[in-house]
Amino acid sequence: MVFIISGSIGLTVSQNTNAKNMINSSYITPINYPENEHGQTFGTIKDASSVEILPDLIYAGSVDDIAGYVMKTDYLSESTQIVPLFEVDGKTIIGSIFVGAKKTYFPKNRNGQTFGSAVEAASPETEPELIEAIGVDGTEGYVLKKDLDGEQPSTPEEAIRQQNSRAAEGRNIPLYDMDGENMIGVFRVGGNQ
Repeated sequence: MVFIISGSIGLTVSQNTNAKNMINSSYITPINYPENEHGQTFGTIKDASSVEILPDLIYAGSVDDIAGYVMKTDYLSESTQIVPLFEVDGKTIIGSIFVGAKKTYFPKNRNGQTFGSAVEAASPETEPELIEAIGVDGTEGYVLKKDLDGEQPSTPEEAIRQQNSRAAEGRNIPLYDMDGENMIGVFRVGGNQ
C-alpha cells in the first residue's frame, strides 16, 4: 500500500559551477549523522549549513508512525515531482511525497501559532504549528505538528522498536480549532482511516 503524506519538502538550488570549485571544504563543518545498516547517513536538514553536508536520507515526515526519508538526490532535484518515501533503512518504500519549491511562511492565529496546510511548506521544518486536518467524523480543523510527528527515532534500532510497538489501528490525536485552544474532534494517525 502506498500513502501520500500531506507534507512536502523543497529546495531551490542555483549554483554557478565555477563557484563550486572555489569552495574551500575545510570551512564546512561536517555533521556526524547516524548511519543505517547500509552505511547511509540520515537526519534532518535543520543542522546542515550547506548542501555538501546534507545526510544521504533526509527526514520528510512520517507514515503510520514510521519516520520517512527522501534520498538526497531527490531532495536536491531541480524539478517538481513525486518521489519515494523510505524507511530509515533506505530500501523499504513506505509511501511517496511531493518535492518542489513551496512557501516557507504561514499566517499566525491570535495565540501566535502558525497555521495552514503542510502541503504548502518548503520542508518539514517549515510546516505550520497547526496543520489542516479532517477528523475521523469529517470535522475540519487543525492538529498540532508535534502531535502529528510524534516521537522521532534517533537510531535505526529505535526506529525498529517504534515500528514494532505501534498499534495496528493507529493512534488518535486532538483536532483543534484555528486558535489551537478548543478540541473539536479527533484525528487518527495511521491505521485504517
